[in-house]
Amino acid sequence: MSQVTNYKGISKIYFEKILFEIIELASLNNNKKIILDYGCGKKQLSKLLNKKILNYDIDPRYNEIDNLEILNYDTVIFNHVLMYFNPEEIDKLFKKMYEKNRNCEFVIGVGRQNIVSKLAKVFTFNFKAHAGTLSTYKEQLEIIEKHMKILKYKKNIFFMTDIYYTRFI
Repeated sequence: MSQVTNYKGISKIYFEKILFEIIELASLNNNKKIILDYGCGKKQLSKLLNKKILNYDIDPRYNEIDNLEILNYDTVIFNHVLMYFNPEEIDKLFKKMYEKNRNCEFVIGVGRQNIVSKLAKVFTFNFKAHAGTLSTYKEQLEIIEKHMKILKYKKNIFFMTDIYYTRFI
């Protein structure tokens, strides 16, 4: 998870569209739930929401939290993050979160990593996009479906991303 999203040019339009869809899908502006943005990067979600978010990122420049174990949260955002975990790590992470809060909700943006996204890498000169990917779209979705019930979803944002609003089974 060493890559931070580039919010410039065409990439900015794409990633902001995803964030607006995440906010709308889970009604994040209209609830009092505590939100953890896991893999927050440059904290763009915090900038778009009218509330405090717990921001966590592997890059210490953006990380506001030292210990996830002591935090209480109701909703977790994983936007283009799970792909940097191998399937076993995703499974273990969900099990750990289940033990902490069985009522937790998730909003998960999953990159399709298809031909459209490969072309977008070329057109935006972002040749390192998806570098370090350890799990496929299919693997991520299988693990999500193993642990969670999909409440709502938004498919094919620019033909490159699907967003799932879920909670544990």
